[in-house]
Amino acid sequence: MENKKEERYKIAVAQKALFYDENTEKFLLLKSKNQKEYYRKLFGSWEIPGGKLEDNEGMKQGLLREISEELGGVDFEIVCPINVRKAVFEWGPLLLIDYLAKYRGGTINLNEEHDEIRWQTADEIEKSDEYGVWLKGLVKKAKEVVKKEEYLDGWKRCQADFENYKKRQAENQKDLIAYSNINLISEILPVLDNFYASTQHVPVDQKDGAWVTGIMHIQKQLEKVLEDNNVTEIKIKKGDKFSPEVMEAIENKECPPEKCKNIVKQVVTRGYKISDRVIRAARVVVE
Repeated sequence: MENKKEERYKIAVAQKALFYDENTEKFLLLKSKNQKEYYRKLFGSWEIPGGKLEDNEGMKQGLLREISEELGGVDFEIVCPINVRKAVFEWGPLLLIDYLAKYRGGTINLNEEHDEIRWQTADEIEKSDEYGVWLKGLVKKAKEVVKKEEYLDGWKRCQADFENYKKRQAENQKDLIAYSNINLISEILPVLDNFYASTQHVPVDQKDGAWVTGIMHIQKQLEKVLEDNNVTEIKIKKGDKFSPEVMEAIENKECPPEKCKNIVKQVVTRGYKISDRVIRAARVVVE
């Protein structure tokens, strides 16, 4: 007798999902077929998919099973619980949890529990006498959650846009600093070219002389100025294939265009770049 009494008043748990289509801003409603009278009094003729948990069934497992049984293989996302209700029937108490679900697509295939579906806006549901008070209240709560979701999504997008803006500004500032000295650097490069030309032709017996040492010191100072401004030499050597992106070919009368192999024969002046930007192409003789 006690076991029957315990069974009679054991709390049952049911879960239902209110589906919302973001594209149409409508909610999914199902019309019950041959519904028991006590359910009809609680929910009305129109309700939403879901049902009671089976024995030893998990909450998520039970909700997904009910949705699959009543709607088929639709694509959806459970957002959050939006309502908890309690009811007492002759067979015992029922705890009912309502969720908001976002409809993502797929064909709805009703089972034998329902014979009609409707997609309705919140205003249409509120103004109609066909829908119960609980359903109207549930849709109102769902609409508030949807608005909060939209505000949150909008805030996240604004935040992401702002972060991207800051990154772009930082990159632009970096480029501005890097390229603001190009004119000055372009004037330094010919001077450095002259130093290279001079030091390459110093007689052997004078390489250790004081004036040569002084010239070499100035040359290194100029190289340090370029290094501090992120200016790097474009490394080119004899035998490299000619590349118009970083090289400027000097006419070689010994190499007619129709016979030229486009191979670097000599580097006349060095080329330089800042990051990936060429600020002066290397002048080369090709063969």
